[in-house]
Amino acid sequence: MNIISWYNQNRTKVWVYIIAAIVVLLLLWRFSYTMNNNKIEIQETNIPYKNEDNLNSIVLSSGKSAITGTSDSISKEKITVIDDFISYCNSANIQAAYNLLSNECKEEMYNDLKSFEVTYYKPIFSKGKRNVNVENWFGDTYKVDYTEDYLAMGRYSESNNIRDYITIVTDSDNNSKLNINKYIGRTELDKIGKTGDLEVKVTRKDSYMDYEKYTFVFKNGYNHKVLIGKIEDDENVSYLVDKNNIKYNAIVSKLSEADLLLYEKQTKTIQINYYNQYSSTRRINRVEFPRIYLNYQAYLNNQNNNIYSEYGSIQIEV
Repeated sequence: MNIISWYNQNRTKVWVYIIAAIVVLLLLWRFSYTMNNNKIEIQETNIPYKNEDNLNSIVLSSGKSAITGTSDSISKEKITVIDDFISYCNSANIQAAYNLLSNECKEEMYNDLKSFEVTYYKPIFSKGKRNVNVENWFGDTYKVDYTEDYLAMGRYSESNNIRDYITIVTDSDNNSKLNINKYIGRTELDKIGKTGDLEVKVTRKDSYMDYEKYTFVFKNGYNHKVLIGKIEDDENVSYLVDKNNIKYNAIVSKLSEADLLLYEKQTKTIQINYYNQYSSTRRINRVEFPRIYLNYQAYLNNQNNNIYSEYGSIQIEV
């Protein structure tokens, strides 16, 4: 009877406490549920991509392209070439690793085994075996992260981590080869432009992750010097133009006036780098030489260069 009387006198407080306890329990349950779900998501995110291939020296972090986010089929033969390359490097079989490079890659950067050993192998592998994480970037290009084998080294330092981009290509014998050191590959071209008695032929372009290099053959039909462009006037030496009319200037710091000078009746091969980082969607429409000095000797002899007018320009569709 005393309990009932007490309840009647404290009914409001009792229900307030009961409701508060229920609310607290619900909040605790919701918090626990959210944390468990987040933990599961984190665990799933950290699960490395499982590939059925037996890879010895590399780990595939994902089965999707890092650029498009779509699943790309990774053929066993192609990815094995990267795995073999890393295995050879980790075991100091430098010759076997070098043999897996494409002819274009050798021509561009490593003309002989020694240059490959000094400029690529030693900076990455001279301190010992590397752990290697590989992720498809786009198409046949892969992002490759070299990290220290801290179990073997007994220490770990992020400062010694190195990132490269390696592209798998096919040679004339249908064998898979590698372009390393951020070299994407070569495109053969055969396009010609002309102004007056000056002819320019673009023969090829070599694409890197950070820039593009075009090879030109200039034929000077004049009986005097021609200058392709002045280094000081860097924006008017040469540039690429994409489908949106965006310009990508030549990297003139890699050039000198002597590189751009043609003597009378001279044929000369000139290679020019452009600020055009690799993009899977960018389309270059043309290359331009907007301000060519068709009679450079007359320009030099003219005391008032402001009245010099013997300029030419060339556009080449690529």
